Amino acid sequence: MVSFVCPLDRLPLSDDLRCPRGHIYRLINGVYDFLQEEPKSNDILEKVAPLYEDIWAPLGFLITGRTSYSSVLKDAASHSSGKEFLDVGTGPGKIFDYVKCEQCYGLDISMRFLAILKRKRSRVTAVRGDAMSLPFADESFDGATSMFVVHMFPDPSKPISEISRVLKRGGRCSMGVLTKRGMIANVLSRWWKLELRPETYYVSISERFNLKTTSVRQMGPWSLINCVKS
Repeated sequence: MVSFVCPLDRLPLSDDLRCPRGHIYRLINGVYDFLQEEPKSNDILEKVAPLYEDIWAPLGFLITGRTSYSSVLKDAASHSSGKEFLDVGTGPGKIFDYVKCEQCYGLDISMRFLAILKRKRSRVTAVRGDAMSLPFADESFDGATSMFVVHMFPDPSKPISEISRVLKRGGRCSMGVLTKRGMIANVLSRWWKLELRPETYYVSISERFNLKTTSVRQMGPWSLINCVKS
């Protein structure tokens, strides 16, 4: 099993999820909870959680990216599958329908989404945590994805650096991001109150953290960036 560490100081945890410095975490309804306080969640996504993978995401992606949501997830899974695999910002965990992994971990801040993940994809270990401070030891995973999440952060370099940290050398990762490209991107950025960045920004930030871009797929304002850790 992949080793959990304290997300605050990265020290190893005991079997009952206690940190040597006194931080205590919990297993709640099958979900490993590493958040010390309730996060500010996205109200819209929380409301559409039961419809997210079957209606919200597929319809939204078809309209904005003119391609199918499942095809993008399949591409990411094909590139980044690995024995030990992590999906950051997993939501209901739809990507695990396509990923080949033996030890499969899905991380999100939303208990509502993670409950859906546990119900639909019981083979996946559900983890509630912060993408800017992942509760995993260095070089834990052969593959990792983060689909349409990284651009939601004020500073995307933080979750990207964390993905690189927990990825093994030679490990593969895929990131789906909203980029500064076209009128639809401007509409979406106003809707979500996001700062748009060009695709080149995500490529350069990834390479700063030893994630070498191997391919990019563009879908309207969206980009799927595939990387290998050097």
